[in-house]
Amino acid sequence: MSSPPWRNGRGPRVADLTCRPAVPVQGANARLPDLSPVLAAAAACLLTLLCMPAAVQLLRRTGLAQVVRRDGPAAHLAKSGTPTAAGVVFVPAACLAAWAFHPRNAVLLGCLAVTVGHAALGFADDYLKVVRKRPEGLWARHKLVGQLVLACLLAFVALGARPEAALLLVPFSRTSLLLSPLLFIGIVVVAVLGATNGTNFTDGADGLLGATGVAALAGVGVLAWVRGSPALASLVLAMAGALLGFLRWNWYPARVFMGDTGSMAVGAAFASVGVLSGLTLYLPVFGLLFVLEVLSVVAQVAWFRRTGRRLLRMAPLHHHLELSGWREGRLVPRLLAFSGVCAALGLAAYWFRP
Repeated sequence: MSSPPWRNGRGPRVADLTCRPAVPVQGANARLPDLSPVLAAAAACLLTLLCMPAAVQLLRRTGLAQVVRRDGPAAHLAKSGTPTAAGVVFVPAACLAAWAFHPRNAVLLGCLAVTVGHAALGFADDYLKVVRKRPEGLWARHKLVGQLVLACLLAFVALGARPEAALLLVPFSRTSLLLSPLLFIGIVVVAVLGATNGTNFTDGADGLLGATGVAALAGVGVLAWVRGSPALASLVLAMAGALLGFLRWNWYPARVFMGDTGSMAVGAAFASVGVLSGLTLYLPVFGLLFVLEVLSVVAQVAWFRRTGRRLLRMAPLHHHLELSGWREGRLVPRLLAFSGVCAALGLAAYWFRP
C-alpha cells in the first residue's frame, strides 16, 4: 500500500488548499427587491383586524348607524341601524402602514394628504347624515369644492415632485403622451373626481366596494411597484390589505359599512397613485366597474330629463342588477370576478405592449 502523499513530501501546497468557488457568483452585489409594499399590506390588514371589533362597538354607541333610503331596493331596508363610517378604522391603518415604511417620501406624503382629505370630506358627509339627521349630508357644492382643491393639490405635487407623471403611458402601446401643465391639471381633476365618485357609487351593497376595490388597488399597486415606485405602491397595497381585513365584517350580510369616509378615501388613493405613477390612462381599465357605476347614474339622469322615463330600473348599476334578480350574495362575487378580469387586463395592457 502506498504511503499518503503528505508522508512522502508530495502533498498539496498550502496555496492549493485555498477555498475557491468552482463557479463565480453572479449578481453578488445585486440589491434585494424592496418588499415594503407587501409588508405594508400585511401590517394594514392586521391593524384593521385588531381594531375593528372595538370600533364597531364605538360606532354603535356614538350613533353612527346607516340610514337606508326609502327609494332604494326594498331588501336594503333591513340594514337600517347597522354601524357605518368604518373608514375611520381601515383608512388610518392603511395610511400609517404605508407611512411607516417611507416616512420621508415627499410624494407619498402628498398622496396621503389627498387620501386623508377625502376621508375627512366623507366623514363630514356621514356625520351630517346619520348624527345630525340631515338627509342630503354635506352640500354637493361644498363637497365638490373640497374635491377640486384636493385634486389640484395632487396635480401640483405631481408637477413639482414627479414631472414625469405628466408623461402618460398609453395602454397596449409603448407610446406616451406628454401633456402641457394646464391640460395635465385638467386630466388629474377628472381622474380624482371620477375615481372618488365612482367608488362612492359602488359602495351600495355588502362587500361590493371592499372586494372590487382590492382588485383595482392591487392592479395599480403592482404596476407602480414594477415601475420603481415602492412608496406609492405601499399606499394602494396597504389600502387593499386594509380592505381585506375590513371584509371580515363587511361581507354579506354586513355587520358594518365603510360609509363615505372609506369609499372616498379608497377612490382618492387609487387615483393619486395612478396619477403620480404615470398610469392615469390605466385607471379606467383597472377601475372599469367604477366607470360603469358613474356612467349609469349620468345616463339615468340624462335619459329621465329627456324622456321622463327611467333607462335602468335603478341607478347606480349594481342596484339595477339587484332589481333584475341578482341577489347580494351572488352580485358581489360576480362583480368581483369582473373586477379581477379588469385588473388582469390592466396588467396585460402594460406587459404585452407591441
